[in-house]
Amino acid sequence: MKSHKHSVRMGLAALGILFLSVLVFTGTSFAESGTGPADAYIPTGATMTAQPGTQTWYKFHESGNAHLVKIALDANGQTGVFFRVYTPESIAQWIAQNGLHPIGVSSASPGHDQVWLGRFQFEGTYYAVVENSNAFPVDYRLTVSGEGVTTVVVNAPTPTPLPNPYATEAPVGALSGGKLVFQESSGGNIYTVNADGTNLQRVTFGMDPAFSPDGAQIAFTRQGPIAGLYIINADGTNERLVFGANQVRSPTWVDNTRVVFATLKVEKTSPGICFRGRCFGGGDVNKWSLKEYNLQDSSVSDVITPPTGGTAPSYNRVLDNIAFMNPEKGLMLTTLEDDAQPQLLNDDLSINTPVMSPDGARMTYMVSQPPAWQVVVAVWDGTQPTLLTKNDPLSFEHPDSVAPTFSPDGQEILFLSNRNRTAGGSSKWEFFAMNNDGTNLRQVLKNITDGLNLKYNYSAERVASWVE
Repeated sequence: MKSHKHSVRMGLAALGILFLSVLVFTGTSFAESGTGPADAYIPTGATMTAQPGTQTWYKFHESGNAHLVKIALDANGQTGVFFRVYTPESIAQWIAQNGLHPIGVSSASPGHDQVWLGRFQFEGTYYAVVENSNAFPVDYRLTVSGEGVTTVVVNAPTPTPLPNPYATEAPVGALSGGKLVFQESSGGNIYTVNADGTNLQRVTFGMDPAFSPDGAQIAFTRQGPIAGLYIINADGTNERLVFGANQVRSPTWVDNTRVVFATLKVEKTSPGICFRGRCFGGGDVNKWSLKEYNLQDSSVSDVITPPTGGTAPSYNRVLDNIAFMNPEKGLMLTTLEDDAQPQLLNDDLSINTPVMSPDGARMTYMVSQPPAWQVVVAVWDGTQPTLLTKNDPLSFEHPDSVAPTFSPDGQEILFLSNRNRTAGGSSKWEFFAMNNDGTNLRQVLKNITDGLNLKYNYSAERVASWVE
C-alpha cells in the first residue's frame, strides 16, 4: 500500500513522464472531470458551475517565449470565486511529495471579476484551479489568452465504456440496525434515517455530519453563509455555531462533550504586484491544523499544528488516539496528550478519510487504486491493510467506492459507490455495505437513494455516521 518516494526533476524532455506520473498519483480517469491535473478541463470560455467549497482544474499549453498570458474569470460580479495558477514544476514538486504551491492567485481587476497576468519562460502544460468559497453554486467563465497559449487539444478516441458481462451485481439487502445521519451533498441537506430505511428526517444543511456516541447530537460543518463548526440535536432542534472559521472539516467526537475537527488557515508566502491600487499575483499556502472543542466550557485547544498539520481526524474512543491525514506525509496517529509526538503510519498520500471502528480494533479508509477509489480495512495502527473493494480487470467501467464508515459494533462497513447506473445510463451514488472482511456485499437504503440525488465531490467528505 505504501508509495515509493522518488525525486522528480522537471525538464522539457520529462513532460510526458510527468503526465503519466500525475495520472498515477491522482488516481483519476482519462475523461475530463476537472478533479485534478490528469483530467483537467480545457478553458474554452464556456459557462461552468462551481459547486460550494470545490476546486475545478483547467490546463493549457504555453510556448514559453515570455509572451504575456492573461487568465480571466467572469462570475457576473459574484465574489468568493477565484483561481490559483500552477506550473509544470509545481505539479512535479507535488508528485515528489513536497506540497502543492501556486505561483500566483487571481485578484479583482477592471473588466473582469478575477484576473492573473504573467509570463512563462519554459514551454509546458500550465494549470488554473478555480475555487468557490461560497456556500452556494456560482456560474462562471474562464478564459486564457496570449500569443503563446494553446487551449485546443485533440484527444485520441477512447473505447466506449462497457461493463463486464460476467460481473455479479450486489444484491439489495439491509443493515444490521441502528440509526444514520448522512449528507445529500457537500453543503446540502443533512438527514437522519433508521438503518432499515424508515423515518427519514431532514435536520439541517451542511457537510461532514457525525453523531455523538450517545446519538443525541450531531456535529457538522458549513462553508457558509456563516462558516464554521456546528452542533445540533439529533431531532433538528437547538442548532448553534460553536467555532467560526472559513474552512472547518471532519468533526469527530471524543465523547459526548468534546469534538476534534480540522481547520484551515491561509498564509501569504509572497506579496502580489500592485499598480495604481490594483494588485495581481502573489502566493499563499494552506496550513491545516486539528483543534478540540469542549461543549461544557466552550474552550478550544490545539491538537496538531503546522508544520505537522492535519486533516480528516477520527478518534479511537477505546485506545484514546486519533488517526488523521497529513497532506504532505500521509496517514498519521496522535493523542490528546500535550506532549504527544505524531506517528507516521503510512506514507501513501492517496489515502483519505480514515475512520476508527467503535470497538477500537480497526480502521477503514478510502485509497486511490487507479483508475478508481477503493475501500481498505486495517488494524487500528494502520498495519495489515486489506483491499475490500477492487477494480474489475474485465470491465471498461471502474466505479468508485468512497467515504467508508463503521457500524456501531464495528462488524460492518457502510460506503458510497457509483457502481449502478440510471435508466438514462448515468452513474448514480448509492449506499452499499459489507462485513469488515469484505464479505456479504450488498446495496442498502435503496428506498432512500431512489428518492434522493446523492452527490460526492471527491473533497474528503465524511458522508455518513452510524450509531445504535
